[in-house]
Amino acid sequence: MIKHIAFDFDGTLADSVDFCLYVFDTVFAKYLGEKAPTREEIYQNFGMNEPGVLRFFMGKTVPEAEEDFYAIHRNMHKKLCPAPYPGTIELLEHLREKGLELSILTGRSETTCQISMEVLDMGKYFTSFQYGSPEKNDKTGHLLKLLREKSLAPEELLYIGDAVSDAEASIRAGVKCLCAAWAKTARIDELEKINPGLIFTSVRDMQNYIDSLL
Repeated sequence: MIKHIAFDFDGTLADSVDFCLYVFDTVFAKYLGEKAPTREEIYQNFGMNEPGVLRFFMGKTVPEAEEDFYAIHRNMHKKLCPAPYPGTIELLEHLREKGLELSILTGRSETTCQISMEVLDMGKYFTSFQYGSPEKNDKTGHLLKLLREKSLAPEELLYIGDAVSDAEASIRAGVKCLCAAWAKTARIDELEKINPGLIFTSVRDMQNYIDSLL
């Protein structure tokens, strides 16, 4: 029986992928000029946290660039990502009413995740947070850590994410992944190949599926 559900953030709880890419574009344009990476190159490195992505393309740690990233992220959040996806707050409230414990498991840094929790007033729904690493995408490790810390069997945990890498990480951890495919950035064909039958294009459909498991 399901006891705990962990959520990715970008592309899952909020339509924030383009917002994040905008912040990266702005910072890379300032520091790298014509050598700035393309959006697709940046997107392919999501999973590392923001300092990790900055270091990957800049070749070294640049504290000023990291501070600029955080400042732009905070200042532009309400304009470019003003609210969660429609229906996600209702989903979180519904799951809490069902007695499920909820957590965030994201590739983001703690700084940007907590900014988003504050701006979107979502932090109150989650009992724990796991953040990304600047070295690599290690959501499998984070899922295994969550299983240990919460004393959960794999079948008692669900992970909800939008990326192919989210599904792959869940499979490696032995955890069922529900793919949120309601974002315009969702790669539905790729998701279907790796996680067939567990792709949801609406929040309501996913809620109904979760209810069927309870």
